[in-house]
Amino acid sequence: MDLTKIISIAGKSGLFRIVAQGRQALIAESLEDGRRIPVHPTMKVSSLDEISMFTTGDDVPLREVLANLHAIEKGTLSVDPKGDEETLWKKLAEALPTHDRGRIYPSDLRKLFSWYAQMSKAGVLDAKEEPKAEAPSEGVKEKKAPKAGAAKPDVAVKKANAPKPGGGTKAKTAGSTMRKGSQRGS
Repeated sequence: MDLTKIISIAGKSGLFRIVAQGRQALIAESLEDGRRIPVHPTMKVSSLDEISMFTTGDDVPLREVLANLHAIEKGTLSVDPKGDEETLWKKLAEALPTHDRGRIYPSDLRKLFSWYAQMSKAGVLDAKEEPKAEAPSEGVKEKKAPKAGAAKPDVAVKKANAPKPGGGTKAKTAGSTMRKGSQRGS
């Protein structure tokens, strides 16, 4: 599961998926209803990939907690995020046995289970991560660079460096016709 494009925006309920990047803002799509909104640089945004849960040892990334919860729940949430707090703590203990109950707020616990429900409904948790591009294997032939003296100049480079017709630095003769738009200062 790839959580790098899933974000939480302060002041907005629910989770959002980053769809595109505009000139002045990111474009995010709600996981709940699919509406798109601009996310300006002044808004406080948290990527779920950067969030971790407190444990008695080292902090555990949220993606691992969600993966454990997904393995236990099989894609459907058996507890209500707005329900009894003790049942939520018990379910978290199943997914993350080393959680630190003293440092995790009940509101964060409810948020974890509501986020899980949204991502499960949107299919984010079922998506497999794409393998990263690897270096070329030994069986693949690589292009060799041409030798310094033997290479012919590229035709596209010649055309790009060639002077434009009529774009010389010589002054126009008195007999030539000039359009008003091409004169300086008009």
